[in-house]
Amino acid sequence: MKKQLTEIEAKRAMRRKKIVKRRLIIISAVLLLLCAAVFAVLARIKLFPVKSIDVRGGELYTAEQIIEASGIGDKTPILSVSQKKTEQSIIKKLPYIESVKIKRKFPDTVIITVTDAKEYFAFRTGGGYILTNKNTRVLDENPVTELPAGLIEVAADGVEFQIAENVGFKDDNQKELFETLSSYPAEKNIKLNSIDITDTVHLKIRVEDRFDVNLGSRENLEKKIDHLAGMITGMDGKKGKINLELWSENDKKAFFTGEN
Repeated sequence: MKKQLTEIEAKRAMRRKKIVKRRLIIISAVLLLLCAAVFAVLARIKLFPVKSIDVRGGELYTAEQIIEASGIGDKTPILSVSQKKTEQSIIKKLPYIESVKIKRKFPDTVIITVTDAKEYFAFRTGGGYILTNKNTRVLDENPVTELPAGLIEVAADGVEFQIAENVGFKDDNQKELFETLSSYPAEKNIKLNSIDITDTVHLKIRVEDRFDVNLGSRENLEKKIDHLAGMITGMDGKKGKINLELWSENDKKAFFTGEN
């Protein structure tokens, strides 16, 4: 009987040891996590302050302008430097920056690499032209009076402009028309000069610096551009107007009026 009690007590003692051991492991893990969390917070708040900022790339702004726009100072903890926030800050204040890349070099150096934005579209306004990059991000909210050479002119009613933001189209239909007419001709190796979507029944483009094209409505729009690409392939040296307004899959009408 005593022997049985001894065995039972021994098993109970073993179970208690296991329970105590598990609790110690859990407590140790929790303490470790807490220490790691505290260290992470301290590191982001106080440790490893930025002492050097290296600016690379870009020719339109000085390194000083880019550093100031980044919002990174000599007391900024390096671990708190955010790629997204820094890029947004720089582009908002310096809209002629196309892209920003941030690299943290421990313990105290941040490398900022920027790429300059290029003017691509010129949106017609009452006061001249608002210039944007290829993604329609507004580069300067002050209009220029003359159309810069080499840019694609865009006429569209009701669009809104805000510095460092993409052009705000009147509605999704207008935006879709613009995206088709600004990209599809290039896919067909057609050089685009201008887009006019002010009248959605008489969509117009100018291409190759030679042809004013009336595409009519949006119906069969891409197929009309396919037809246009085939037409102008064999029209070297010619200039004039091309009318595809009546084009349809059943009746592929296309009219050319040459210039003397």
